[in-house]
Amino acid sequence: MTNIVEIENVHKYFKNVEVLKGVSLSIKKGEKIVLIGASGSGKSTLLRCINRLEEPTYGEIYFNDKLISLVDPYEHIDFIQKSNTYKKYIDSGLSYEDAISKIKEERSLKLIKEGKEYKQAINKYISDNYMDITLARSKIGMVFQHFNLFNNLTVIENLILAPVELKLMTKEEAINKATSYLERIGLIDKKDEYPSKLSGGQQQRIAIIRSLCMNPDVMLFDEPTSALDPEMVGEVLSLMEELASSGLTMVIVTHEMAFARKIASKVVFIDSGVIQESGTPSEIFDSPKNPRLKDFLSKVI
Repeated sequence: MTNIVEIENVHKYFKNVEVLKGVSLSIKKGEKIVLIGASGSGKSTLLRCINRLEEPTYGEIYFNDKLISLVDPYEHIDFIQKSNTYKKYIDSGLSYEDAISKIKEERSLKLIKEGKEYKQAINKYISDNYMDITLARSKIGMVFQHFNLFNNLTVIENLILAPVELKLMTKEEAINKATSYLERIGLIDKKDEYPSKLSGGQQQRIAIIRSLCMNPDVMLFDEPTSALDPEMVGEVLSLMEELASSGLTMVIVTHEMAFARKIASKVVFIDSGVIQESGTPSEIFDSPKNPRLKDFLSKVI
């Protein structure tokens, strides 16, 4: 299977607090990746880094083999070797390995002082490999804890706004697609209602199909049921199960462990900003190895 998202050594700081500490994760086309862990472990931050609602401090993120984060020169040994700093360290007698290690540790490379060869290498890499984040976001759907629907627009207007404004579809095409999804989830009778007239479960299902109307390659779900009353959780999870069975690539942050076990192709346990363990649902839930994972599961199952 092809990797649709590649997360490489991502660190994220908020001021002096390191929330993600070198996370690397490959997401293949069609996979259902479920991120679990205690509140504050970095799960939602990682999800938000994928479409750059949060900018990684270090590391890189690729979508469909294109760079969508800022380039991190410390992830490219060939960039480092073209820098004046590297050449200075080699001339001083440092070995290749020690020079690379020292530069990565210091993170002291500056575009303006590393010379023409270094600058050209980075600029060429960006030119050849970078994807504009606006384009990437049109193919990376995201559903949040809170529904983020426009309350001054009707349901159908919410659904067609982005594909029409971004000129991905004509208004007629967008209405046809939105209508089809509303019929599919049994909410066609709500198409002319305003979000405030809908239940939380209905609003969240509308938020999900709003993303689907963009024909995304991957869908990100950030605890989509956490803001719902318990009786509304099932209708949202049911729709997500249907999407999972359709082959859609999904990355889901959730505390619904039974749901994770049922639909995940891979479960990833994050603790203190680090991936501590990952595997199939059976490996994670039935035979956990990491002590922190065992402790976490004992409290949530």
